[in-house]
Amino acid sequence: MSIVTPSNELQVMVKKAYKVFFTPNKYEVKPSDAEILKSGNNFRLKHEALELTVTAWGDESNPKVLLMHGWGGARAQMTGFVKPLLNAGYFVIAYDQPAHGESDGKQTNILEIAPTLAVLSNHFGKFDFIIAHSLGTLITSYALVNQMIPPPSKLAYFGAFNRLLDSLPRFQALAQLPDETMRGLEDMLFENHSRDLLESITNAKLAEQIQIPALMFHDKSDNVTPVEDSRAIAKAWKNVRYVETDGLGHRGALQSKEIHEQVIKFLKS
Repeated sequence: MSIVTPSNELQVMVKKAYKVFFTPNKYEVKPSDAEILKSGNNFRLKHEALELTVTAWGDESNPKVLLMHGWGGARAQMTGFVKPLLNAGYFVIAYDQPAHGESDGKQTNILEIAPTLAVLSNHFGKFDFIIAHSLGTLITSYALVNQMIPPPSKLAYFGAFNRLLDSLPRFQALAQLPDETMRGLEDMLFENHSRDLLESITNAKLAEQIQIPALMFHDKSDNVTPVEDSRAIAKAWKNVRYVETDGLGHRGALQSKEIHEQVIKFLKS
């Protein structure tokens, strides 16, 4: 049996695709986001060889809410929640994950990001609530099931990402990569990370092990994370209220006054 090795050209394409796959896009901070960030206490936290950029608002003796952005997002993306939460009497924390926003790093992945939740928890103490968006929901679920942080009292998830490995075909469609390149990327991925582990990182599977009450929102017009992801997660969650919106897209709910009010009502209930 002869072994056919990929051409040098294909190897170059695969390595480039692999690098891009783990490189999040930079979130464009709006002036209104920047003003809210400026109003908080901004500082850096050490995590292994990296430093994470963190912002906190309010009285630290109040119940603590962590805002968890998604892939290619930043703490700035979550600032729409800050004023409503402060007015409702909460202490609010947001941070840039590795290779995101103003934190260190160029490439990253969920296995590197999840432990950073423990860094925040060790610094601030137990979070009373976590509000997470997109891949940030999967990172949160993974961290909770693996007992990286103490469980909060409640969770609010937006545009939740279900199966980690679904990021592969979605990346292929976005980058318009040929099948041959994707096969090489997948081979490289499973050489570096356990396939069984990556397969297990599925929000619906993790949700079965989470006893925390959750409020979930997903928009029917979301063209980044399909609404079917949240439907599958909500079906598996033992204690969840699931709300589908229409016309807000992938990020609109993060800025919606009506949604903010529903979240605060849920946290206080």
